[in-house]
Amino acid sequence: MQSTHITYDNLEQTGGVFTRLLRARHRHFNERNDWDLPHARGMEFDQYDTPESVYCAIHDDTSVKAGFRLTPTTAQSINASYMLRDAQLGLLPGLPNTLLDTPAPRDPDVWEITRVFISDELLSHERKTVYRELASNLASMATALQVRSFLCLTSVTAALLTLKVGFHMHPAGPKCEIAGELCQAYSLKLRHYPASMAAA
Repeated sequence: MQSTHITYDNLEQTGGVFTRLLRARHRHFNERNDWDLPHARGMEFDQYDTPESVYCAIHDDTSVKAGFRLTPTTAQSINASYMLRDAQLGLLPGLPNTLLDTPAPRDPDVWEITRVFISDELLSHERKTVYRELASNLASMATALQVRSFLCLTSVTAALLTLKVGFHMHPAGPKCEIAGELCQAYSLKLRHYPASMAAA
C-alpha cells in the first residue's frame, strides 16, 4: 500500500490514481452512505474539486483504500468557495448555516479538509494502519503547504480518534446531526511544527 499526493499540476503522473480516488469516493459516499452527491460514470465529484484543491490517496495497484481532499479557505471558483463557508452563507441546503461559531475564515494559512474516508472493505488491523497513514500524510502535507491549521466537519467519534495521532483538535461550532450522525466542526493543528514553520 502506498500514498499519493495529487494536484492538478501532477495529473499527468497521478491521473489514474485520481480517477480511482473519485470512484472510491462514489462507493463510500454515494453507495455505502447513500448520500445524494453529484456523480457520473461511477465517480463522485462536486463544486470543490477544482485546481485549488489537493488530494491524498492511500492505495494499492488496483484500488484506493482511503483518502481526503484539502482546499484553501481562500478558494473561489465560479459560485463556490469552500464547504463550511458556503454552508454558513446559506448556499448548501443540505447543511445548516450554524456549523461555525465565528465567521468562516479567508486565510491562506487555514485549509479545509473534506471527503475523508476509509474503505469498509478493510479488516480491523488494516483500518488502523490506514488511519495512521492518513494522519501522517495530513501532517506532511501541512508542512509542505505551510498550513497552520485545518477546518473540518466530521463525526464526533472520528474526532476523538484524531486526538491520538498528532493533532490538537478544538470544536469550532456546535454539535448537530447530519445524515444520521452526530457531527461537529473542528479546528485542527499539528502538535509539533517543524522549525522552518515555527520561525515563519
